[in-house]
Amino acid sequence: WDTEPFVLTEKDGKLFGRGSTDDKGPALSWLWVVEAHQALGVKLPVNIKLMYEGMEEYGSEGIFDTIIAESKEGKFLNDVDFFCISDNYWLGKT
Repeated sequence: WDTEPFVLTEKDGKLFGRGSTDDKGPALSWLWVVEAHQALGVKLPVNIKLMYEGMEEYGSEGIFDTIIAESKEGKFLNDVDFFCISDNYWLGKT
């Protein structure tokens, strides 16, 4: 690290800090999308449901069981058509 990893630091117009690209940054970006649409008075073209979990460093244990359970009739994810996983850990998985 060129900067303290637990302190968000701006350097040459870029932000550096632990989690800025792996999890915290991508997780916040979804909230910023909603916030930007609201600020501009633009209706979101889709319904959005956010679900965060913090076990990515340990293989996200339990997340798939939770998704299956919450996808059942009357549950939180029952009407969800698509998922977007924002953790770059998943990009290298097959």
